[in-house]
Amino acid sequence: MINDLLNQDCFIIKTVRDSYGDYIQGDPVYSACRTSEKFENVKNKAGEEVVSSLRFWLPKDIDINENNLTDTLIRYHDKDYSIISMQNRIDLMGETLFKVVYV
Repeated sequence: MINDLLNQDCFIIKTVRDSYGDYIQGDPVYSACRTSEKFENVKNKAGEEVVSSLRFWLPKDIDINENNLTDTLIRYHDKDYSIISMQNRIDLMGETLFKVVYV
């Protein structure tokens, strides 16, 4: 049902540190997504309130969680976005339907 709405293209990019402490981007992984421009106050991982400008809906099987938010980027229209916050949208049975990511 939700997959019909995910008709835009984005890429998920994991970043890691090399032996010199520099960030290296991994290979981009394609994902279907849905984005909307909406300025919204959200709390980041540190608990600070920040303003998000884009909201992405992503499939539930994408490897983005609270532990790797700061090490993950979303590439959309050839621009990389850092993730501020993430939420799982849950159905009445407790199953994850999709993920909402704020950048």
